Amino acid sequence: MPEAPPFEPRSPFETAFRTAIEGADAYRAVRAGLRLHEDILRIGNRFVPVSRFREIAFVALGNAAGSMALAAQEMLGERLTQGLVASAVASPEALQFQHLRVPDPWPGSSAAEAARANLLELVTGLGSDDLLLVLLSPGALAVTAGPPAGWDGPGWRRLLERIRAQAGALDMVRVARDIGTGAVGGRLGVAARAPVVVTLVVDRGEGAEWVGGGPTVPAPEGERARVAGLLAATEAAAPLPAAPPPPGPNVHRPVVVTGPADAIEASGNLLAGQGWISRLVAVHLSGSPAEAAARFVEGLETIRTEQVAEPLPTRSGGSGSTGTAVPSIPLPTTETPSARPQSRGLAVFATATFDTVEGGERGEEVRAFLRAASQATVRREAFLGALRTSGDVADRGGAAGIWMGRRLDGDAPTETFPVRPGFTDVGTLLVGFVPWAAR
Repeated sequence: MPEAPPFEPRSPFETAFRTAIEGADAYRAVRAGLRLHEDILRIGNRFVPVSRFREIAFVALGNAAGSMALAAQEMLGERLTQGLVASAVASPEALQFQHLRVPDPWPGSSAAEAARANLLELVTGLGSDDLLLVLLSPGALAVTAGPPAGWDGPGWRRLLERIRAQAGALDMVRVARDIGTGAVGGRLGVAARAPVVVTLVVDRGEGAEWVGGGPTVPAPEGERARVAGLLAATEAAAPLPAAPPPPGPNVHRPVVVTGPADAIEASGNLLAGQGWISRLVAVHLSGSPAEAAARFVEGLETIRTEQVAEPLPTRSGGSGSTGTAVPSIPLPTTETPSARPQSRGLAVFATATFDTVEGGERGEEVRAFLRAASQATVRREAFLGALRTSGDVADRGGAAGIWMGRRLDGDAPTETFPVRPGFTDVGTLLVGFVPWAAR
């Protein structure tokens, strides 16, 4: 197969990444979700007279907690009387409220125990004339999920690690919110029965009820039988504790203020303006790095054949070939043009979290995706990127923005560019480019 002509990937990749994190930025999203006009406060989709509240307090939890808290402080000013931030990264210097560092994304650490105790102390001290803002982003589970009665922190972490390895990240959260203590599975809403409670959430594509184990959202009926089966499979079949009572009537449903769709839309719109045909593979791809890579590359090829009718290339048996059979991608059933569109090429998008603990993707998962995607990509003109949106949180050796150059049969070359940590966390943005000019 002939070599592709030179192509500079950094510009479109950096454009995609920068616009994605701006489109899904937690600071901007909370500022848009909190609006104060004279005496009327809009919180998500609710409008309340601010004068009815004696105190307005907040708790901000997760990777983007500092950005969310700063937005609340700037929108409400002196009306904010209490606040607590618990996150993996340092808060902005301008933030005037207590901040606790919880660097480990897994529940069970001593830092998480201390943060949860402070969290519960704050919310239980509020009365019926008060407002509590719960600002949630991925990574909050480390703080909210306390160990069951009789478990220590390390044992609790080991159990959740086994569940995650055997059944997946969402089943791990199921177990945490059903048998955990503290603030998961609606327990924060139970502890804060007196004040009005409104939750603003940064979602990663799995749903607002999963972030932080659903501190104000009770686990759904019928889930406990599945949790019992998961525990039995790990030889931890202790009796399930009684389900917590439902939260009080002043605890309102969470409002998602930003998520993967916002990141993808921002990138797609700008790249479309620069001459790229923008298409969506999926908002969120579940599974391991290898599974996400296979689905993403298959989606890219399917979209590619829908844009231009052209046979899918196959690997040669020459030097560097892996000998792996290329999966067959069906041609579209509708008529497609035989010539390339008048554009720079195709840009496709998805997000993924690689089936890791909430907010805990590391550079190694991103690089595993890039290796698998490199081996699955059959078009030498294609460039693929995996761009982390959580900042330099869980992996000091892997910065937020990681992207891949030309498809290779071996390891994928990567380059990073630094970003401000703690701005948001909507997962890892997957981007693929197929420029028409290259063959």
